Amino acid sequence: MPLKPFNPKRLFRRSKRLSPLDLVQCAAAFSLLFLALHLAGLREYTSILSGTVGSLALGWRLSAALAAIYVFAYLAFVVLVPILILAALILAGTKWLTVRAGRWRP
Repeated sequence: MPLKPFNPKRLFRRSKRLSPLDLVQCAAAFSLLFLALHLAGLREYTSILSGTVGSLALGWRLSAALAAIYVFAYLAFVVLVPILILAALILAGTKWLTVRAGRWRP
């Protein structure tokens, strides 16, 4: 069974729940969310973790909320994205091996 060439349009189509493509789409969504928050400059608000305020104009409550949002997005990027990609690879590999052995039943 030959491998299909990479097509970027396939990455954005709807997929079955918990399929390899769905897991990669979730990983891409977490990555894009973290990238957007990082480019928006929310990293400077994580200084509240050390007891200093990131921005005096916004106040400590809003700075703490922005820091929490950034930290949760960072943890999702560092912890969940590799797990989702590994799970997608394992599922795709298992499907490929069962199709190759002739035991695949969709």
